[in-house]
Amino acid sequence: MTSSVRMVAGFRTYRRGDEAVTALQAVDIDVVGGEFIALTGPSGSGKSTLLLVLAGWEILDHGLVEVSTSAGTRAPADLQWSELAVVPQALGLIDDLTVAENVHLPARLARRAANQAYGAESFESLDIEKLRHARANELSLGEQQRVAVARALVLQPAVLLADEPSTHQDADHGRTVFEALRRAADNGAVVVVASHDPDGLRFADRVLTMADGRLVEADRRTG
Repeated sequence: MTSSVRMVAGFRTYRRGDEAVTALQAVDIDVVGGEFIALTGPSGSGKSTLLLVLAGWEILDHGLVEVSTSAGTRAPADLQWSELAVVPQALGLIDDLTVAENVHLPARLARRAANQAYGAESFESLDIEKLRHARANELSLGEQQRVAVARALVLQPAVLLADEPSTHQDADHGRTVFEALRRAADNGAVVVVASHDPDGLRFADRVLTMADGRLVEADRRTG
């Protein structure tokens, strides 16, 4: 079964004092396995909120979100890391663990072995092999971000969501991050990335532009 992520008529609002702020307005999105979708648009346009909802970390006020994998169709909050993995802006590494321990933590928590060949490839391709035994709190932000990408990839998830994954990267390392995400899509994953990086957008199959919580420009093909 090909993996897919679907949102229908998604609305999400927040309270800001006495004011209701709409973060998502009637958003429809449908992505299938093997696709790399990039979300672009100004800060505050709803990109991060959309990713949080797709991850199951926030809940829609109205609408539907469902993820289909080989195990069936479920709400994103019901999925394991091996099915849906996230690279958040906050990164969320554990300071006292080494790089290798952070990357392999999802496998340890799932009580399963990581794909060692795939993991070794990620360490090399993301330029973190030499950092394997360093602790997370000894790394630069850019290094931490690449570790978070490797952690998301370690169980080869069916769905991978990444929020501004190249923010702290120089041009070369930014390219390595997007190449790793592109490979995940080429291996059959659903990949959805929020990014302002013009170089990164060219790795996507489609670019969806957001403004004021709406998809205002959809299905702009790259290449």
